[in-house]
Amino acid sequence: MKWQIYHLDEVDSTNEVARSYPVFSVVTADHQTGGRGRHGRIWESVKGNLYLSVVLPDFKDKNPYLAFVIGVAVADALSEFGVRLKWPNDVLLEGKKIGGILLEQAPDKLIAGIGINVVGHPLGQMAYPVGDLGGRISKLQVMQRILDEIESCLKIFEEKGFANIREKWLVLSCLQAGDQMSVRLPHQTYTGKFNGIDENGLLLLELEDRTILKVSAGDVFKI
Repeated sequence: MKWQIYHLDEVDSTNEVARSYPVFSVVTADHQTGGRGRHGRIWESVKGNLYLSVVLPDFKDKNPYLAFVIGVAVADALSEFGVRLKWPNDVLLEGKKIGGILLEQAPDKLIAGIGINVVGHPLGQMAYPVGDLGGRISKLQVMQRILDEIESCLKIFEEKGFANIREKWLVLSCLQAGDQMSVRLPHQTYTGKFNGIDENGLLLLELEDRTILKVSAGDVFKI
């Protein structure tokens, strides 16, 4: 595939701008005034970090798997730093969040927003510890590596399905089988052991009575 890259100085959100671009476009910006994460949370845009949105084809009923495809691609792109993935869409380095992925549906396409803290991170109080790459690599290098790995992972996904991506994601997960964890849902928090993800990408939490809770969305914390 041939990416068409469009760089802007300042936008409200690269995901929002990318909606008007064709498939295989890449929209980047130096600064976002309205960057966002899951559930409309604010993604604070520190100058010098990477903010990009990739316009992908609409995979229809397979769209939910793309969060894992993109996650594996980002982790592979930053493998030299030993980054890990936290379900469902966070990128961690040494236990601190350095990036996130936000997939949004648009007419006949899918927008994959990716933010990576390349040189700095927000200093305010956050729900989860945050960090950055410390400027050890340029954001241009990070972007190119991510695009290369997205192409590679999409090829694997299209040819072999989700099973192969799932296996890679589990290796890269910051939580491994048996790790104690909690899952915060809108009205309740559950604790138990991480039991991987199923064939649909749902998180599997083994409760104290050994029943398995399948989680489609929630905030995950390692205990």
